[in-house]
Amino acid sequence: MKPKASLILLISLLASPFSYAESGIESQTLPETVTIRDLLQIVREKSPRYALVRSQIEAAEAEVVAANVLPNPKISYGRFDQAGGRRNTQFDGPSQQNITVEVPMLLAGQRGARKDNAERQVEVAAARVEVDYNQLIRESWRLFAQLLANQLRVSVLDEARMELERLQTIVSGKQNAGTASQYDVLRITQEVQSLNTRLENAQTNLTSTVGELASLLGFPNWKPQASGTLEPIGVSADVDKLWQQAEHNNPDLETARREMIAADSGLERAERERWPVPSLMFGTAFTDKPYGNTTFAGVSVDLPIFDRGQGGMARAAAEVHASQLKRELLMASTRQELERAVDVLARRRATLAKAEKEVVAPLPTLKQMAEDAYRLGQTGLIELLDSSRTRTEIKLNHLELIQNEIEAELDVMNASGLLAVYFENPA
Repeated sequence: MKPKASLILLISLLASPFSYAESGIESQTLPETVTIRDLLQIVREKSPRYALVRSQIEAAEAEVVAANVLPNPKISYGRFDQAGGRRNTQFDGPSQQNITVEVPMLLAGQRGARKDNAERQVEVAAARVEVDYNQLIRESWRLFAQLLANQLRVSVLDEARMELERLQTIVSGKQNAGTASQYDVLRITQEVQSLNTRLENAQTNLTSTVGELASLLGFPNWKPQASGTLEPIGVSADVDKLWQQAEHNNPDLETARREMIAADSGLERAERERWPVPSLMFGTAFTDKPYGNTTFAGVSVDLPIFDRGQGGMARAAAEVHASQLKRELLMASTRQELERAVDVLARRRATLAKAEKEVVAPLPTLKQMAEDAYRLGQTGLIELLDSSRTRTEIKLNHLELIQNEIEAELDVMNASGLLAVYFENPA
């Protein structure tokens, strides 16, 4: 970034209503519980990080103002004094003073070309903001799903802890009745303590995700809770249909398209800048003792003998070529990324559906069967604990499968450019 643009960006950040100095006040007004819809609205309307991203447009717009400004005229002053010796007949008086004004004239359309190129750069900056915005949406959505999943993990482990404590009561009762050993009591006590440790780790992970989400958006001391159901978004897995949407909505492809237009505009500017800028000069010269005055008018222009703008033209042509290659590469890589994301989504979706049908659905029946068998003495404590542990692992794995599918859907939405579209038109 140019030093001038960097200075403008810094000033705009300091003057921004979303400055970090006020982010603490903003975080106090944020809701404690948010849905994904609420979170995406906060990202767009209140997040200091998004405000920082948008400031790129302000810096680019400042370049438009600079490009539209006419060059300053120059004024020069000089004085000649007679040093001595024989008096010069061409020099009437002991001193002579000159005042000259020089006005550059942009006759070859340089000003219009500069302004047009700066405006194209504003469009590029706006497209890059959309790229960063989509990445911010994706990361926020991912963390929201992770936060919701971590909340459910804590709930699952807490439910398992209460179940183990209930089984611990049953074992203690059987010990008092003489049908359970001291080993059984110690074994289930150890199982309870182990589960408590897992629960503490899950709570720590939950706290970490909360802080990560608040840090991402730029809100100190915000500790949001996720509200909603952890379930897949329901994104289509039709590659051809998604690719058609990507060609219109993918912000990376749109950025590449605008960069090509800006590069063409830069080439036009370089062609205009090749022309030398003539300057009109007006001046006066006067002497004193006795007073005499004369006027002067003329034209000054560089002779394009050595520097004919070859460097600027070469750079502009190289940028045009690079922008074309970049767009071609980006089209191919985006298509490949979309196909990869859709393939991963299809596999994760099939895995989740199979697990829910074959593993998750029978859980209530298996739980009742295991407890009945233990009460009737058909199985021992080890089998009962193993059954409880297995049910907990299945529930946790189920949450992970759902979270993985959501992340796969986010990859598909990111490649097809549907993240911001979903925010504007949610399903």
